[in-house]
Amino acid sequence: MKALVLHGRNSSPKNVEWLASPFREFGEVIVPEFDVEVSEGIRISLSYGFDVIAGHSRGGLVALIAGALKGKPVVAVGAPADRRRQFEYVSKFPPGTFQARIYEELKSLPKEEREVSAFNYVDRLTNVLLIHGGKDPIVEPRQSLDLCEALKKAGKKCELHVIQNMGHSPIGETVKVVQEIIRAWIMTSVLGS
Repeated sequence: MKALVLHGRNSSPKNVEWLASPFREFGEVIVPEFDVEVSEGIRISLSYGFDVIAGHSRGGLVALIAGALKGKPVVAVGAPADRRRQFEYVSKFPPGTFQARIYEELKSLPKEEREVSAFNYVDRLTNVLLIHGGKDPIVEPRQSLDLCEALKKAGKKCELHVIQNMGHSPIGETVKVVQEIIRAWIMTSVLGS
């Protein structure tokens, strides 16, 4: 099995080793430098051959769309499934907060980048694992809940885990929890064993 793993904004391959690690047990893993916007990220992702794609944060949104376009299984952790909703969410925070900085960054993007949504690809997604921190201060967990609900309503496979004591990224004990969820999903939903 060949996996493509994508990091989020201002991150690095090293910072998503927690996400890549479970996939290494099952085959080859590609973790490229990936500090590009969503449209460019989708284009780059589609140039890789992969059997499964995973991403964290913005990388998770890219993974959802690239996985849909290639008809491959997807893992998305803390993904802003709908950028319009993320833009609206972070717009409510006061100046000086990191959410306000994210709002300013999103506001500076071209409109088409601010309007990217995995919900537009529900009909093409086939097998999705969504993991979200219950205390995510950047992307509200409701995005993953709503996406999984839409996928199931469309007759697609979606497994959702909201980890209550996790923020936007897993740290400490939540890393092991996330990795075990991914391993189990690979064995049952991807490899079928």
